[in-house]
Parts: sequence; C-alpha cells; structure tokens
Amino acid sequence: MATITYEEFKIACMEFLESSKKLEDTWKLRTDIQDKDGLCIHKMQCIKRKSSVGHENKTVCKNEEQLKEEEEESSDPSVLESHHPTPFTTYDYHIVYSLSHSVPVLYFNAWHASGQLLTLDEVWEGVEATHREPILNNKWGTLTQTEHPLLGRPYFQLHPCNTAKLMAQVLPQPATGPAGLKMYLTSWLSMFGPPVGLELSLCYFADYQSTQSGCVR
Repeated sequence: MATITYEEFKIACMEFLESSKKLEDTWKLRTDIQDKDGLCIHKMQCIKRKSSVGHENKTVCKNEEQLKEEEEESSDPSVLESHHPTPFTTYDYHIVYSLSHSVPVLYFNAWHASGQLLTLDEVWEGVEATHREPILNNKWGTLTQTEHPLLGRPYFQLHPCNTAKLMAQVLPQPATGPAGLKMYLTSWLSMFGPPVGLELSLCYFADYQSTQSGCVR
C-alpha cells in the first residue's frame, strides 16, 4: 500500500505548485480555508463540449479573472450566443488530503455557462469515454457527491478507497524527499484527473526527470 502522511502531502503540494508556476499552469493554493491546518490546491478550467457525435471534448484553460468575466457575460443571452456557440462547462478541481485513507483526494464542482451546477447524473454522463465503463459499473463507489472536508459545501469526489493500492502499482518504492513526493502527487493526478476532464501536461514529468528544457503546456 502506497500512502503518504499529511506532512508529506503538504510538501508534495508545494513542490507541485512550484512546477505549475514554472510551466505556466494555473494551479493555486486555496486561501479561503478557515482551518489553519487545512491545505487545498485548486485549478479552474473550461471544457467546451461538441454537440455533434464524433467530436472530442476540448479543454480550454483560463485564469480566474477570465472565468469570472465569462460568468458575468453568461447572464446576457446575446453575449452567450455570440461568444459561446457551443456548450461549455466550468470545472473547479481541488486536491485535498484524506486523513482516513492517507492519500490525496480529488474534489471538484462543475457548472454550465448559465451558472447552474451539474447534477450527479450529468457528471456521470460526462465521464471521459475511455474511463466510463469501470466508473459507471460502480458509480456509488467511485464518483459521488459529498461534503467538501475543508469548505463544508457539496462537491463531487473521486473516492480514495483504492488509491493506495493503485499507487503501489505505479510507484512500488515509497515516495521520499521533495522530488519523490511531487512525483507521487503528479502520478496520482495523471490517473485520477482524466476521467473527469482534467488532463495533466507531460511537462510535469519532464520537469521531475530534468531531461528536457523549454517544455510548455
């Protein structure tokens, strides 16, 4: 079983944020956590969904200011029609620590251009095709809605019950040191993000290995 302590999780997050800044990605430390001992890093992005069959979803990463402007514009039907001809969904992804499982957990919320939150059924329907079958075969044990442990609001969660087992297969040796802990978090996110539309740049791995230069998203 590959678990990490909370102190190791904090180190991994700080190292990951450094890589995010270097790669000009948009991961940030959540600063509105009332629990002084709580740590959460998050990222917001928009995913445009093609209405016609055969087209893949397109992820468009935007910063918080751009997303706020789009949310304000979405209340004006004429603006929505001109600027958003295809449906899009805004996702807010959070990485927090599970004390009961001793692993990272991915929480997220998602809403339509109108500002309406996605329902659990819509989240299940939106699971990426390559990951859909195993998740939908065990929906309540893999992807559910629950209370965010630090914010106290309903969020969707990818359940961490099998995380330690999966991580032991990916990283058979215990994660040690800042670089090893960052690789643990990066490897975990590369597995748990894609099913719900969160892709991780391979540059994170190149940055860890120090084998490439000038790698951008």
